[in-house]
Amino acid sequence: MSSIIKNIVFDMGMVLLNFQPLEYCLKTLKDQQAAKAIYENLFCGDEWVQCDKGVMTEAECIASVQKRIPQYAQYVPQIMADWPASLSAMPGMEELVRKLKDKGYGLYLLSNTSHRFYEFSKHYPVFQYFDGMVISAAEKLLKPDPAIYKLLCSRFRLLPEECIFIDDVQANVEAAKNIGMAAHKFEGASELSTYFKNIGIL
Repeated sequence: MSSIIKNIVFDMGMVLLNFQPLEYCLKTLKDQQAAKAIYENLFCGDEWVQCDKGVMTEAECIASVQKRIPQYAQYVPQIMADWPASLSAMPGMEELVRKLKDKGYGLYLLSNTSHRFYEFSKHYPVFQYFDGMVISAAEKLLKPDPAIYKLLCSRFRLLPEECIFIDDVQANVEAAKNIGMAAHKFEGASELSTYFKNIGIL
């Protein structure tokens, strides 16, 4: 496989960055019931998906969630404002990405995330190695819609058969395969490094 792979496409959340919103809510709010309610209604709600798709603003998201859980409405703006605090670098991934860059692979990001990406990404050195990025909110498309994978390829002139896609969500992995990419479900940096060695990428 490695002889035809020229580009590696990464998801972000739970691949390059660890994302723990429940832990963040519990740590931020003294009221544990409020923390769980906000986690379930904000981070697991449809509004979050719509923000990632770029069709709902954060202000609209806050207002909608507040209506659903009025008893905890006061906490929602704070949690929304500071949610990037729930992110951290995924152990081992910056080193792995750097190795891939040093070996000459094209590196690309394909992520379901909101416009806030452009703020918080500055704090993570891993993104300096990337040759191109497609962010769902900017395109108003979400994985696993085939259109967002095709957009990545057309924008950066990539051939699907020369790409391998890494994501922690099986549906997104399958969507990549369906448009002609190789793809692998992320299970941690160590497992991914071993996988890349086994198929001749590293």
